[in-house]
Amino acid sequence: MKVAIYNHTSLVSGAEISMLLTAKSLTKAHPVIFAPEGEVLERARKQGTAVLAIPSYRARMSKNPFRLMRDALGMALAGWRLSVLLKKQQVDVIHANSIRAGIIAALFAWHHRTPLVWHLRDMPPQGLIGILMKRLADTTSHAFIGISESVLSHFRHPRLEGRFHLIHNGVELQETDEGERRRHRQNIRAELGTPQDARVAVIIGQIAPWKRQEDAIRAAAELIGKGDDFYLWIVGEAKFRKENEEYLAGLKRMVEQLNIGNRVVFTGFRDDVLEICCAADLLLLCSDNEPFGRVVIEAMSQGTPVIGTRAGGVPEIIQHNESGLLYPVADTGKLAELMRAVLSDEKLRRRLGGNGQTRVKEEFTIARTAEKVEKVYARIARREGAAGRSFDRREELTK
Repeated sequence: MKVAIYNHTSLVSGAEISMLLTAKSLTKAHPVIFAPEGEVLERARKQGTAVLAIPSYRARMSKNPFRLMRDALGMALAGWRLSVLLKKQQVDVIHANSIRAGIIAALFAWHHRTPLVWHLRDMPPQGLIGILMKRLADTTSHAFIGISESVLSHFRHPRLEGRFHLIHNGVELQETDEGERRRHRQNIRAELGTPQDARVAVIIGQIAPWKRQEDAIRAAAELIGKGDDFYLWIVGEAKFRKENEEYLAGLKRMVEQLNIGNRVVFTGFRDDVLEICCAADLLLLCSDNEPFGRVVIEAMSQGTPVIGTRAGGVPEIIQHNESGLLYPVADTGKLAELMRAVLSDEKLRRRLGGNGQTRVKEEFTIARTAEKVEKVYARIARREGAAGRSFDRREELTK
């Protein structure tokens, strides 16, 4: 079975990392990544996944009618180009890697007539736009994969029932022995100007207001103000929107105003996330309504304890007081309390880290994710007829 995995942007974020890992791990389907030329395709080529470069269009939410019209035309042109290419390539399924990619792929479904899967990786818009999007999805799409029940719950509609599949993101399991962890700790701490014996928490992800890095800074200030030998690493870059760049500038001003500039390190983008997790004592996720929280399972896979918000898809990963800790969004006092508890209690750190590592091995491996995705492809292929011949027809399908 030939599957076109369509990504509407060339930029790499968590959605693209998950897409690339899934494509690499498919064993029954032959994936080809359709995306604009850039970093996504460069990474795909390096891992040995087939690619096809195609121009696209990045629309943004706006209340400006002229901007909306321009974006609609841009997406329509991208959709037509995609439809023409799909017919030429004769793919069996198109797997759209985001809501925007799903809309673009759906616009000319009547033309390419290729079974369409939407991968829902973000909280969908509500209101009129959400209603129109669901109507388009109803008439064009065969299946919807949600990375969390929280995401699916925002997209559910009676007309779409029977097409939903909950498939959490997964990670490649990479065993890191104690010697490697010590080397990562020593080298990265030296690079970031952090003492080897200090306690370190790290927050990793796109710099954006909804990620709420400000809460990690306020909690850090509380710990430092009480005399804790504590450092905070903020890993990530501001991209996609100007407001994210402004937010990053505001975070840096906040650090200076709180007089903790010597204890907070802005690292920018890093591609050594697992090593960073090994070098830190604790990972924080402070997001408001995080769709899933990929970095949480990455940290847990290395035995690093995690604290996350009790919102969005995060509680589907973290079992409170078993495989990590949860706190209410924006409650920086509670966050600081939990941080101090974990950082001051080695026994607790080891218990949470060990349980988290076990949970990832049992529930969040990329092999498990890829297997479930291929079952969705198989289900569509069987419904479409002969396209399903490359799969074992005796296999029991599960959502």
